[in-house]
Amino acid sequence: MYTDIKTILDDAVKNHYAVLAGGAFNLETIRGLLGAAHDEQAPVIILTGQNMIKRHAHTEIIVPMVKELAEETNVPVALVLDHGRDWNMITQTFRAGYSSIMIDASAYEMKENIERTRKVVDLCHVQGGAVEGELGHVGQAASLDGCDASMYTRPEEVMEFLAATHVDSLAIACGTAHGKYPQGFVPTLNFDLIRTVRSMTGVPLALHGTSGAGDENIRKAVEAGINKVNVATDIFCCCRDKTKQMLEEDPDYDYIQLCIDVEKECRKICRRFIRLTGSSGKAANFHKTFDFDRSQNRGLLDEGE
Repeated sequence: MYTDIKTILDDAVKNHYAVLAGGAFNLETIRGLLGAAHDEQAPVIILTGQNMIKRHAHTEIIVPMVKELAEETNVPVALVLDHGRDWNMITQTFRAGYSSIMIDASAYEMKENIERTRKVVDLCHVQGGAVEGELGHVGQAASLDGCDASMYTRPEEVMEFLAATHVDSLAIACGTAHGKYPQGFVPTLNFDLIRTVRSMTGVPLALHGTSGAGDENIRKAVEAGINKVNVATDIFCCCRDKTKQMLEEDPDYDYIQLCIDVEKECRKICRRFIRLTGSSGKAANFHKTFDFDRSQNRGLLDEGE
């Protein structure tokens, strides 16, 4: 079931859970993510960032792939341009069939952020698309700037931003950061900030930079009011490490089987994150029609674990 983030996340707000938004850029990661969602009967969001699209995940290939696979499962599936900053990229992906756009103008002052975000909302809403904006700025894990409270979302700005932009969901900054944290580092999240923003608005809240944040932080963030949990680095590292392990064990590993086994590993880690979000079983809130594994004769997916 191909849909948008508004449809998915409005239900998450209503029923107090979060949804995994997983980074995916090729057949193996997309099928791993959707297979995990089907196994858990959970709504799911697929993320492709600007750099992924430029380097590998070309829209003319990704959109038909996601739409085709989404029709083979009863779980709601949304495809999102993540951290769209370039107007040409935003319009290209939306016109290609992305159901949702995440516009990241968080590096600008409030006025400029509002103007850039509203421009994307005006583009998408008239054609039935959904938009996520960012208030505060989620930085980079390698530099530990997620620890910089000056970059956090300011609750006193939230209602002004929402009223001026009409976004369908809001990414907030509260202690996480994008990428891979230094070895042994676990971020400290400001759960009071999440609770404060949640109490102010019914708009779905997104937590970016969740890779490496730790299971307990994710659970507490969802309890505090987060509805969308973005994970990319952990998924990609898992797939890379599985590939490395298999080739170290057998340098002559069959390449087709390697791709199949990496997909299974992706499916496994995504199931774990889905369970942390509390979205398992929530596809029942939408509708039930298809069987994702009905195409097993095409080798689409092995049966879930």
